[in-house]
Amino acid sequence: MGTVVHVAIVPRGVSVEMEEVHAVAAALSVQVARDFGPIWGISATVAAFAKSSQVPVGYWPIYIENPAKLPKGMGGVHMDGSNQPYSLIENGEHWSLDASHECLEMLVDPAGNRTQVGPLLKQAVLPGHTTTQVQYVVEVCDPIQDAQYAYEIDGILVSDFFTPNFYDTVGAPGVRYDFTGALSAPLQVLTNGYVSWIDPTTGNTMQFRNFLDAGGHPAPEILNLTASAQFGQTLGREALRPAIDRVTWPPDLRASLTQDQRSALTLRRNEVKKAAAARSARHERDISDAYRQT
Repeated sequence: MGTVVHVAIVPRGVSVEMEEVHAVAAALSVQVARDFGPIWGISATVAAFAKSSQVPVGYWPIYIENPAKLPKGMGGVHMDGSNQPYSLIENGEHWSLDASHECLEMLVDPAGNRTQVGPLLKQAVLPGHTTTQVQYVVEVCDPIQDAQYAYEIDGILVSDFFTPNFYDTVGAPGVRYDFTGALSAPLQVLTNGYVSWIDPTTGNTMQFRNFLDAGGHPAPEILNLTASAQFGQTLGREALRPAIDRVTWPPDLRASLTQDQRSALTLRRNEVKKAAAARSARHERDISDAYRQT
């Protein structure tokens, strides 16, 4: 799979239990090695650190930020002064969903400018208009980013992600378009998801959003992001994906989690912790017995 990338998860100005940070880093390590890496041809490690000064040079950090201090739209991947990527996510319930989302998108497109040619998705084809080839911005989690499509690893909620077949021209039986199987066809955008593209004819950056409105009803829309002054200002300083993030504010992605699902995650996490404690105690006994026999 080529060079191994190293990702760090580190709190920045927030109070987060390091036990939780380590648990999320471990879950993301499993996700990348077992689920994501083989599909996308990427090899990476994910480690937890208590503060940014402990993160070795060469790691790509994911900073857990105070949501009250993080400017709107600043979440996501950015580039530092050395053109190395880092990510900002908000602290909060099941923040692991965002950590997974940004980790996977950073691994696939660290520079924030990767595109993939494909036909315009059917949901964005307006009546009376013909489909055309466009350049999609490669954001592997955005179309299926809502928590209802996520899955758990050792009681930690992680994001679904699409496969390279997401950009297929036509669907085919047996093809996997995302990891969990939520997508039934290529170029689909599910509830609270979105996809962005560059129109080669106009040069505009466009976006299809399938967000729910304040009343919880589907409100799909197509936007011309190039018309936004904020988009243009950010694009003048940063890459394409950060500029898109600056003007894209999805609704609460965790609102779709039912109480049963929340309880199941808690139960699963407690089971994992209990098993780990039992193994640790067993090892302590084994080691102590070994010392006494020497």
